[in-house]
Amino acid sequence: MFHVFYFETSPIGYGKKSYYTVIIWSYTNTVYSMTKKIFEWSKTQRIHLIGWALFIFFEITLIGLAAGAFGKPLNYLLHYVLNIILFYTNAHLVLGKSFKMRNSWTRVCFLMVVQIGLYIFLRSILNYILSDSSKEFNVVTIVENYRSFFQSLWRGLFFIGLSCFYFLFIEYKEERNKREQAEKQEYLNNIRTKEIQNELNVAQYEYLRAQINPHLLFNTLSFLYDSVRKFNEDAGEAVLNLAELMRFSLDTRESNDNFPKLEEELNQIYNLISLNKIRKDKEQYIDFSFPEEVKNLRFIPLVIITLVENMLKHGNLQKPSNPGILTINLSKGKLLIETSNLINTKIHQSGFNKGMENIEKRLSLAYGDKFSFMFGKRDKNYFDVKLMLNL
Repeated sequence: MFHVFYFETSPIGYGKKSYYTVIIWSYTNTVYSMTKKIFEWSKTQRIHLIGWALFIFFEITLIGLAAGAFGKPLNYLLHYVLNIILFYTNAHLVLGKSFKMRNSWTRVCFLMVVQIGLYIFLRSILNYILSDSSKEFNVVTIVENYRSFFQSLWRGLFFIGLSCFYFLFIEYKEERNKREQAEKQEYLNNIRTKEIQNELNVAQYEYLRAQINPHLLFNTLSFLYDSVRKFNEDAGEAVLNLAELMRFSLDTRESNDNFPKLEEELNQIYNLISLNKIRKDKEQYIDFSFPEEVKNLRFIPLVIITLVENMLKHGNLQKPSNPGILTINLSKGKLLIETSNLINTKIHQSGFNKGMENIEKRLSLAYGDKFSFMFGKRDKNYFDVKLMLNL
């Protein structure tokens, strides 16, 4: 980013000054982006950079002191670049790729020979260029200068050997990470298995406990029925209806294979209406219609009972001219359940929506997206429910 300012002042006598300012705003995105990438790369590869820096420093220092002379910086730079390229090419391409294929050892041996030959050839070209020799360079001179040939061969084998140890270290590190991940996953699986086992034990305990509680309840209701009916036959009948209704609600299972037949739930609806009539001591008018073929249809339990219970609780069913309506129809592979009732405006409607939401959630769990469920007020005085299920 830089700014360049140009100032031009008008000659004296014109009565005013004019300033012409040109601002050049240059933001070098490419340079900045490259600098940022190099910096990030150096952070991730700092171990490699430090390692190579120490290795090159000590090797140049020791060999220079031993030989009593040091080479030119350009000579060092070009040769070490070639050595580093050989090092990583052997580790990541020759060894890394070859051992993931068939006939890996044959492929490795062949590529080793190729890269050694290529390394000797390129190193000989560097030596020729840097030596400023007047002799013509050719392949024969590489072999004839056996001293330089064996020096190049030794350096190539040396860096290939270092590269092999580097490759083995990488493989060991990856294998250790995989083993640690596998052990961690196994540990988590063991914890999850123990949690599931504990939850299963709790569920089994609660299930056994739940079996005892209804048993005591039904025995108590049976005792009440035998005791009450001697004095009040209607009260005894109410206890019996209550026992049958509760037994149905406790014995039903919400799995597709064990859904009860609709006939069982329809029978309990009569018990529910009878109980409500005794509780309010008033006649409740509900028109209930369904074809015979729906009786053998298996359907999620307690949905229709809940709809009827909401009609009895929140509806005004005491007018023969405006009875509650419950219809069940089966047509073209679709089950249609509809209710309609006059709203009882004298009672508070709290908890009504929760009952509808509960039905919708249970239908969603049982049938997914195969159903539609709608409910709401009509003409401000009526409440309608429409349930359609694709069988």
